[in-house]
Amino acid sequence: MATLKYVLLTGANGFIATHIARALLSRADVMVFALVRAKNPEDAKAKLLREWWDYPELTAALNVRIQAVSGDVTQPNLGMPQEQYRDIAGKVTHIIHTAADWRLLPLDELRKTNVQGTANIIEFAKQTPNIERLSHISTAYVAGGATGTVSEEQLTDQYGFATDYERSKYEGEQLISSAKTQLPISVFRPSMVVGDSQTGAIKTFNTFYFPLRLYLTGRMRLLPVSRSLRLNIVPVDYVAKAVVQLTFDPKALGK
Repeated sequence: MATLKYVLLTGANGFIATHIARALLSRADVMVFALVRAKNPEDAKAKLLREWWDYPELTAALNVRIQAVSGDVTQPNLGMPQEQYRDIAGKVTHIIHTAADWRLLPLDELRKTNVQGTANIIEFAKQTPNIERLSHISTAYVAGGATGTVSEEQLTDQYGFATDYERSKYEGEQLISSAKTQLPISVFRPSMVVGDSQTGAIKTFNTFYFPLRLYLTGRMRLLPVSRSLRLNIVPVDYVAKAVVQLTFDPKALGK
């Protein structure tokens, strides 16, 4: 029997993380610690049941292959009691860090999750003796105002940013980049994540869904764009499968 892999999945009740959890279950050798911002384990499990109700394979896996963990990435010890923090750190082999705050908030508020939360995950990873990979979910928009071809290695603020969210994710990725000399890291930069490629199913109607909803409900008669406009979008199931496959692929180490 293959050696079990233990994955800490942050922001587990989020849109992308839900699909990553589904992809993780496709691997028979994986157990998941699903970290949710909650008051206690019962509250964490209730949040997951609420968000995962239409994915029966996920709800059936709770308390079997998925353990709901209450915590908060913005807090020391990820908001866990010290004993639990040490216990999970002793088991974890892989971390997939999806927790992020993309709301329209002041930069200092966004930094609590997107920068300090990332710093706390890095600190946790340093406490895990069996760590094989820390996968950090960033965004294509750490490129900010850069135009043309942006290389994988490029990470700069010289072109500025359109939003404080972009800047906070850039700052979080700076921390990750600095930790590459100490930890086995992979970084993922999806663009605008949209619904499932087969069904279109989605729960978070942001990004380009917002103007589409205005148009389809008749609140906006025209979309002020060219017919030839190309959008940089990617289906959530593609993102999830790529993250999981590459998290366990030695060739993605340091990429």
